[in-house]
Amino acid sequence: MSRPRSQSLPVINTPHRYPPYQYQRLSSPRHIRIIQLLGYDPILSRVFISIVEHDLSTLPKRFTALSYTWGSAIETFEEMHHSAIIGPDKARLSKNPRDIELVVVPPEALETFKRSDDASLDPRGSMVDLYTTPVTTITVTGNLSNFFRTYMTQTWPRRHAQSQACWGPTISLEESTNFWIDAVCIDQNNDEEIAAQIPIMGEIYSSAGRVLAWLGADEARFSVFRWWHDTVYPRMRHVLHRAGEKGILSLRASSCFDIELWADVFGLAPPVELGVTNWLDAWTEYWAFYRTRRYFHRVWICQEIVLADRLQTYCGSGELSWGDMIGFTTLLGTIHWVDAIGTQCRGNLPLEWTPSIRGFGIGDLFEVQQQQNSKIWQSTGWVRQWFATISAVRRRGCFKPEDRVYATVGILQQLLPPNTPLPIPIDTTYTPEQLFTFTAAAILKNWPELSIFAFLEHNASRAFSSLPTWVPDLSIDDFPWPLGPFDTYFGAGIATSAPLKELSVNDCFQARATAPIPSFRHIDPIKGQFALRGSKLDTIKQKYPCTHVYDMKLAELAIEVLANLSVYYAHDLVQEEETGATRGQCRVEALIHTMTCAGMGFSSSRGSMEKTSQLFPSFRRWLLMSLSQVWSGIDPVDRLHPAHTARDDVELQERRAKMMETMTNVGMSSKFMPCMKEIEEMASMIIAADRGEGQWPGLLEQPLEFSDQIRRVMTDRCLFTTENGWLGICLDTALEGDEVWILEGGAVPYVLKKSGSEVEVNIEMAGGETRISKAEGRRFGGETYVHGVMNGELLDKARTGAVQWEEVVLI
Repeated sequence: MSRPRSQSLPVINTPHRYPPYQYQRLSSPRHIRIIQLLGYDPILSRVFISIVEHDLSTLPKRFTALSYTWGSAIETFEEMHHSAIIGPDKARLSKNPRDIELVVVPPEALETFKRSDDASLDPRGSMVDLYTTPVTTITVTGNLSNFFRTYMTQTWPRRHAQSQACWGPTISLEESTNFWIDAVCIDQNNDEEIAAQIPIMGEIYSSAGRVLAWLGADEARFSVFRWWHDTVYPRMRHVLHRAGEKGILSLRASSCFDIELWADVFGLAPPVELGVTNWLDAWTEYWAFYRTRRYFHRVWICQEIVLADRLQTYCGSGELSWGDMIGFTTLLGTIHWVDAIGTQCRGNLPLEWTPSIRGFGIGDLFEVQQQQNSKIWQSTGWVRQWFATISAVRRRGCFKPEDRVYATVGILQQLLPPNTPLPIPIDTTYTPEQLFTFTAAAILKNWPELSIFAFLEHNASRAFSSLPTWVPDLSIDDFPWPLGPFDTYFGAGIATSAPLKELSVNDCFQARATAPIPSFRHIDPIKGQFALRGSKLDTIKQKYPCTHVYDMKLAELAIEVLANLSVYYAHDLVQEEETGATRGQCRVEALIHTMTCAGMGFSSSRGSMEKTSQLFPSFRRWLLMSLSQVWSGIDPVDRLHPAHTARDDVELQERRAKMMETMTNVGMSSKFMPCMKEIEEMASMIIAADRGEGQWPGLLEQPLEFSDQIRRVMTDRCLFTTENGWLGICLDTALEGDEVWILEGGAVPYVLKKSGSEVEVNIEMAGGETRISKAEGRRFGGETYVHGVMNGELLDKARTGAVQWEEVVLI
C-alpha cells in the first residue's frame, strides 16, 4: 500500500547521521553491484541511491560505467603555479568542498513507499520514510565526490536522458540513473572480492550502455581546449582534405606558431575573447589541459576507453567529443608538430610541470583501440595485442604497481579464446615482483619471440632490484628505444620457413606470429629462472662510451672505431658487380649501418639497408660538423648554457693531437671522410663567430639525416667491437668481457653477463618427467645490434652444424 504523501519526508529535512553501509558477499564471481541514483540534497551534500546485485551474464546494457581517476582530478603541481594564461576559465572550485555522502536506501523501501506521482529525479529528493527504513551511508571524496555533485545538479540525469544529435541514439533514463562505479560497487576492503572482480572489469565496460569519462569538475583551460576542437580542427581538416599530401608536406615544413600561416591558410587568429593573444599561449593552454588532467595519465582508463561501446567525455558541465580529440591528436602527429608543441610549451610553463612528460596522453590508446576494433590480433596473436596494452598502461600513473598488470586484464580476457583461463594469477597477496615475473613468463610461454626483452630498462633504474634480470620492471616507464619489438624486421634468432628479409611486411608478421614456440624453453617464475637455447657469438673486447648522442665525442669515437677496423668488414660480404667476387663490406658503410641499425625497414625512424647506403654524404657532413667543433673547442649549443666555461687549452691540444693521429690511421678517401684542411677551416669560422666576428657556419644549422637516424638508436647505447672483429652497439651499461649471444626466438643478439654461480633448473621432459640441469646462471645485459648477424645468418650455420646450440639459464 502506498504511503500517504503527507507522511513522507522530503530528503532535505533529514540531517540525521546514519550507520556505514555493510557490503554483503556477492552471490558469485559473475555478480556485480549496480547503483541507482534516486535524489540529491545539495544542502547536506547527500545523494540518495539504492544498490542492487545483478548477474553480469544476464544484465541488460542499460547502465553507465564511470571512467574517472581517484583522488584529485588535477595534477598536484597545479596548486603551486597557475599558467600565465587563465582567461575566463580562472574560476576554481572551492578549496574544501563538502564530501558527498551516499545514502543507501534498501530497494524494498522504494517498492513500499513509491507513488505513481513521485519524481525519482526530483532535485528535492525522493519521498521515502527515512525514520523506519534501515538507511546506511557511504562517503565519497575528491574527484568522485565532485562528479556526484556536478552530475546531480541541474537535473543532469534527465538532461542526459534527452535525445542529443551528437550522441546518436538516445540515452535511456535507466542508463542515465544506473551506474557501475568501482569505488562504490566493489568492497574495497575485501581483497577476495577485488581479485574476483578484476577479471570481469573489461566485460563490465564493454557491457555498459555507455562509458562516461569524467575529467573533473574544474573547467580551467576547458574553453580554449574546446576551441581547438570545435573551431581549429574542422578548419584544418577541411583545408587538408582539399590540399591532400601536398598540404601535409607544406605544414611539416611550417611552424605551428606562425601567425601568417594561420591567417593566410586557415583564416584563423588566436581566440582573444578567451583571453589568449598569441599562438604560443594558445598551444600552451591546449597542451597544459592534457598535462594537468590526471585522467589521461591513469592506468585504468586504457581498458575502460578501448572496450567502451559508446564513450562520452565530460569536463565539469561541458561535453567533449572523444572522436575529435583523437582526430586532432592524430593530425598533429601526421604533420609532425607534436615535438615542437611539447618543447615550446614546456618552456612556457613552470619547471614543476616538465618532469615525466607523457605527451598528449591519448595517441597510444587510439592505437590499441584501433587494433582491438579491427581484430588484427586474431592473425598476429593475443600476446602482441596484450603487450601493446601493457605498454600503454606502463606510461601511466597508479596507486599500486600491480595495477599496471591488473588494468589490462579486461582487454586480455577478451583477447583469449573462449573459456581460456587467464595466463596470470589474480591474487592481491602477490608482490609486484611476483606479478611482473608471472606476466613475463606468460608472454614468453605463449609467444615464440623474445620481444619482451626489447622493453627492459637499465638495472640501475629499477624500483624492484630483486626482479630477475629478464623481467621488465613495469613500474618504470623509462627504457631505451627498443631494437627488437614485435614489429621489427630483424630475425637474428628467429627460425621461419623463409628468410624474413625476403617477405613482405604482412607475410613477415604472419610468419613470425605463427612460428612454433621453441621446443626448449622452460620458465620457473618462482625461482626467477628462464632456461632456453642459445649460441655464444663472441666476447666484447672494447667499448666506446659516450655520454650523449649529441655529444661531439661521438664523432671522435666513430673515427676511432674506423681506425681499429679492417678496411673491409669481413662479417658482411658484398658482391662486386664487375667481377662477381665477394669481399668484405666497406668499413664506413658497416659503421653507418651499425649506428643507424639498418634493416629495421618497418620503422620510419630508421633506414633500410638501401636507404642507409645513401647516408654517406650526410655522414660526411656530420663528421665535418662535429669534428670541427671539437677542433675549435666550442660547442654552439653548449656555449648558450649558463654553465658554459672557457675551453681548457691543454685538453684541447690533446684532443686535436689524437684526432690527427686517428684521421691518419683511417686514411679514407674524401668520398667518405672530411680532410683535416676542411676541419680546420670550419673550426676557424666557429672560433670567429664565437668572438662576434662572423656568422656561424650554415652547416651547423642544417638538419642532418644521419644525426636524425641515430637520435633514438644511440641514446643510452655505445659502440663496441669483439675479440673476433664483430662491430655493434649495446647498452652503455655493458662491460668489456661481457658476452654477446644469439638466443633462440630473439630478434636481435643480446649481452649476457656471467653470474659466477651455478644454478639448478628443473627441465620438463616428454611424458611429464623432469630432469635437473646444472648450469652457470647468466644475467641479462640488454639488446644489441651486431652488424652481419641480424637476419638469421647464424641460424643458417646452425642448420649445417657449424654452430651448436647450448642451454642458457637467465636469472
